[in-house]
Amino acid sequence: MKKTGIKYILESMHGAKLISDTGSKEITSVAIDSRQVKSGTLFFAVIGERNDGHDFLPAVKESGCLAAVVSNPDWAKKISETGDMTVILVNNTRDALMQLAKQYMADWKDLIKVAVTGSVGKTSTKDFLGAVLSAKYKTGKTPGNLNSDYGVPLTVFGFEDDIEAAVIEMGAGESVHISELADIVRPQIGVVTNVGTSHLEVFGTRENLSIEKLGITKYFNDKETVIVNSDCDMLTRQKVSKIVPSDTEILTVGSKDDDNFIFRDIKDGGIDGVSCILDVQTGDEDYDGTFELTIPVVGSHNLGNAALAVAAGTRLDIKPKDAILALANTHFSSGRLEIDRRDNLTIINDAYNASPESMKAGIKMLMASKAERHVAILGAMFELGDDSVELHRSVGTYAVDVGLELLITIGSNAEAIASAAEDAFIGAEHNIASRTRVISYKDKNEAIKDLNAILHKGDLILVKASRGMKLEEVISAII
Repeated sequence: MKKTGIKYILESMHGAKLISDTGSKEITSVAIDSRQVKSGTLFFAVIGERNDGHDFLPAVKESGCLAAVVSNPDWAKKISETGDMTVILVNNTRDALMQLAKQYMADWKDLIKVAVTGSVGKTSTKDFLGAVLSAKYKTGKTPGNLNSDYGVPLTVFGFEDDIEAAVIEMGAGESVHISELADIVRPQIGVVTNVGTSHLEVFGTRENLSIEKLGITKYFNDKETVIVNSDCDMLTRQKVSKIVPSDTEILTVGSKDDDNFIFRDIKDGGIDGVSCILDVQTGDEDYDGTFELTIPVVGSHNLGNAALAVAAGTRLDIKPKDAILALANTHFSSGRLEIDRRDNLTIINDAYNASPESMKAGIKMLMASKAERHVAILGAMFELGDDSVELHRSVGTYAVDVGLELLITIGSNAEAIASAAEDAFIGAEHNIASRTRVISYKDKNEAIKDLNAILHKGDLILVKASRGMKLEEVISAII
């Protein structure tokens, strides 16, 4: 973070009042977690569903933090009376955090800003973008999954002050809209991976969700570029053009002849990586041509995400061949498609998040890999709205259709995956290829007791669920 003074902070947050000023040193970091404060940290006492940051102010003070932003007048008075802490009072600490981040980014005049969103694949696409941009620029990117109303500001403040380009992930939800996050960042390039079924309980329809995702372009004003996966039915050029600002450049990535970036001849080696031919046709002879795109990443669906990153590179003076070379150095966020090769078996750790689309893609990738037995350990998917049961069931049916040998589900919601798989197996009882064994557990503790007796030497195991399931605990228990 660039060193920032208290005067600047006050002027950046609407209606902020300086309650006490102890002559704090320049701010060098921002935190909302009391465990992450240090000397030079500005602590925001945010109020969440479970915790009120104001309750941690004494601990924050003891940790050496000399400045805090609060919204509770009583706490403001109490802390200011200690005489050794700068205290700023605002109406809402969440809003103040976002306002400060917006001003901070607005004053970072020469920073290249690329934002990415989508129902599925935004984090891996962020990682691909980070690799491509690093081929030419010193690049920062969103750490982990910090893509919310709190995460985006913390990402912004966490960037080293000498980066030249930033890749920022944005996620929609009940508490924030993509357009609000775009207002903070004001990206020159927006990337949308797809419009799926996650968050339907918030937005109701996929049409509404596509408008939400394309809110990433709301503040475009000078022929900025949006890059979309046009194989998604909600992100065709025609549909996108009706939503984004009229002078926005639209680049499409997909498998159709009229796309700007066409991937074809896909070869899926499962955990050994994927490849395809990438045809680039943007109308610029310096970038157009046919290239072989190979990435050491599991899942053929990632070729589309990688191609989105290559497309972004062309708008930042990075030629496709250089972008493709850079993709080999992609560093992925923890818990996403990590291959854990052990002496007796191999685990594909994709336990960080899940949707019906990504879960099916994970199973497809699993089945494309060589193994003595293919095993999927699947947990519940959250925020699927009224269609949650049917969407879970669709995964179970798919697992049987592709011939998965062993399906293990964990959690009450995931029981629908298991029941659909059992129904599909019965319906296909005369099909030799349909041989899926199904085991269902109500919670992960039950599963952990049995797993090591169920799993065999030579198994290839996919572990995937929504983040709240914490299936990394299951992975840790496998020996």
